Amino acid sequence: MPMAVTRSHISLPPPPLPCPWLVFNHGEHGKYSTQTFFNTSQDTYVMGRIPELCDKMIVTCSHGWLVLLDLEYDDCFLLNPVSMEKIMLPPLQYFPFFCCILSSPPTDPNCALIFVCREKPSAMFCHLGDDEWTEQHLRSAEYFRSATVCGGKIYGITLDGTLLTVDDVGSNLVVTELGSEKAPNPSIPGTSRLDENLVDSCGELFIVVKSYLGMTMKIRDMEVYKMDFSRLLWTKVDSLGDRTFFLCITGNSFSCSAAESGIKHNSIYYLEGNDRDLYVFDLENYSISFSTPCPLQTSCRDLHYSLSDFVFNLNQIRVCIGGGSDGLDLWSEVCCAYNLPLFAALLLFVLWLLVGFSPTLVDEFA
Repeated sequence: MPMAVTRSHISLPPPPLPCPWLVFNHGEHGKYSTQTFFNTSQDTYVMGRIPELCDKMIVTCSHGWLVLLDLEYDDCFLLNPVSMEKIMLPPLQYFPFFCCILSSPPTDPNCALIFVCREKPSAMFCHLGDDEWTEQHLRSAEYFRSATVCGGKIYGITLDGTLLTVDDVGSNLVVTELGSEKAPNPSIPGTSRLDENLVDSCGELFIVVKSYLGMTMKIRDMEVYKMDFSRLLWTKVDSLGDRTFFLCITGNSFSCSAAESGIKHNSIYYLEGNDRDLYVFDLENYSISFSTPCPLQTSCRDLHYSLSDFVFNLNQIRVCIGGGSDGLDLWSEVCCAYNLPLFAALLLFVLWLLVGFSPTLVDEFA
């Protein structure tokens, strides 16, 4: 059942809302010069420009930092969206990858950034301050494709549902099988393909198992399980209560409180590959609703997003509208364009807006 999406006509900055926002880059002539901000609780969107994000691929967000990649010049760097602090990483030419994980905040001297390659069983990783990336071959039993950070540890899941831990030890990644039971493999009539997403929620590890109709991208069912580390078993979860899950294609899926954010409780928000729609799966009645956060006239190629857990106060950054340079007018009617020739979004990430958030950088968001 589709949900209506409306354009916002705003002459003043919208008040910071405690809800997730989706953001995607788009522009003209292959240049990504504009960002569209989609409010997931109100199904509205506005457009603006953050210079630091222009012409950059938003790979993912972790520990409050964006991982950005310049596809033309191979520049790769971390960006703190509150302080606009930038940390340069070794140059990296784009390659298809399953997931991208930041092991810990950049304030940690042992912080490492890990890409898991899609086309071969290997991982590319580097530490802050390294001059180049290290490529490490992964054995079939180590080759994970979905990952998240939970309780300070990196967890990955292999194609056959084996749960792993990933540790950065010196100049090597140490991938260890936990010895837990494999991820559940529900048998749903009419389905022939499964996909799993690991989710961190309040320090607990969950897995969302998606069942697809045949070989299509249409979801037939979703099931949620929580890891019981005392028994190393996955236990089925029938309700998320007040929690809502946001699934990310490139890792770092997370949850938030529905009551505090104004979004649908006991639900799972997700996007699918090249699809332009944002879907919401209701765990109570197993219904699926959707809206279109990418209201473009042309098709959205490679439209997917990586969800985050950071605080992003739009009042603390320079957002220029209509090419202005003063950065004072955050939103205006000119940014709510109707017929701008837009190109496809590359990646999306979720922005958290919390009432009264102080711009002071603290450990949680450093």
